[in-house]
Amino acid sequence: MVLEDAGIKGIQKEFGSLEKEMKRLGFVRWAWDYDKASFDMKFEGKESDYYLRIQAHVIQGKLENPKAVVEMDHPVFLRHIFPHGLDPDTEIPEEFKKTVDEVLGKVKETIA
Repeated sequence: MVLEDAGIKGIQKEFGSLEKEMKRLGFVRWAWDYDKASFDMKFEGKESDYYLRIQAHVIQGKLENPKAVVEMDHPVFLRHIFPHGLDPDTEIPEEFKKTVDEVLGKVKETIA
């Protein structure tokens, strides 16, 4: 589920400071490529694991350089489906809605 109302898309930041702040907020940088990085926060549900993912796309420089400038994309809430991967069309379970909203508020406040 794409979370378009989070107010995070379009925020630009230096990669080094963004990575430190996202780690401090509980996100882990898992997937990365030469032009983007994904920051994930895991939620363990009763029947499945879920992830709150926020991608950052390079707009200036190279990703591993702390001075590279990245632009944030819309957060996405995903459900892990073993062994097939991640389902981007899942709804946020009721048990996680409040936490997801709080986390996104902290992310926006911290990186803006």
